[in-house]
Amino acid sequence: MDYTKQIQEIVAKLFAEDKIDVFAGYRMTGFDENQVPVLIQSSGEVSRLVFNDKSVFNLCNYLKYDHTRNKRVGLVVKGCDSRSLNLLLTEGQVKRERLYIVGIACDGVVDEQGNKMQNCEECMFPDALVYDELLGTQHPEGKYKVNSDIKELASKGLVERRAYFEEIFESCIRCNACRHSCPLCYCTKCCIDQETSKLYNGANNTSSAFHALMTWSLHLAGRCVDCRNCEKACPSHLPLHLLHKWNERVIYENFQEHLSGVKEGDRGAFYKYSLQDPDDFIM
Repeated sequence: MDYTKQIQEIVAKLFAEDKIDVFAGYRMTGFDENQVPVLIQSSGEVSRLVFNDKSVFNLCNYLKYDHTRNKRVGLVVKGCDSRSLNLLLTEGQVKRERLYIVGIACDGVVDEQGNKMQNCEECMFPDALVYDELLGTQHPEGKYKVNSDIKELASKGLVERRAYFEEIFESCIRCNACRHSCPLCYCTKCCIDQETSKLYNGANNTSSAFHALMTWSLHLAGRCVDCRNCEKACPSHLPLHLLHKWNERVIYENFQEHLSGVKEGDRGAFYKYSLQDPDDFIM
């Protein structure tokens, strides 16, 4: 999977026709085979752009920052990325008419060891769902299956599960890289950081990490698209997908097989009401 040449040609044409002010893509780090996001602002920079199975990050995260606000933005999206873009459009965070979207029919991306990433192995929607032009051969839609880590976690008893998560939370350094890297965490001031809030606890300890990560994951319940930007950004290499995939399983099983961001206009599971929703929790 290498669309470097096609993307360079598309972006050069977009700048030549004055259709975009900035393009969010990928470039080589310059010292290894990995890539980092890059914002291109002129046709003279398009040679820096690359795209292959090392293009792992979800670039929709850059739509929430001042670099792109009130600008005509081009960007490249894979299947999971486009699901977060659908949610950003639905939640009124970006305007479709100000975007030029290069969609990818994605064969999956790989980690630093060259292994296909777990979320790619399980991906139901590898192809971009919203785009202006699509590169690659489209794939059939996959079938939902519970994440293998979640299956293992569900087999543990409550006490064992709690101990497992406490060990994870113990390694959290409260840097907030997970939140800042998530395209769907766009609040100017997060409730977790509101010093005036009774919820706030800025201490770097297991209890405050537990509160911060659980609050964050619940705000993303029914919205997370499993792009794993958070795990890629985490300096402690925490398995943050466990929080989100657990929520995903519960929501899929209880809210009419809801999956986030599959269609523009389809809001998160907790923002919708249906007579078919289970009510067994009501006293």
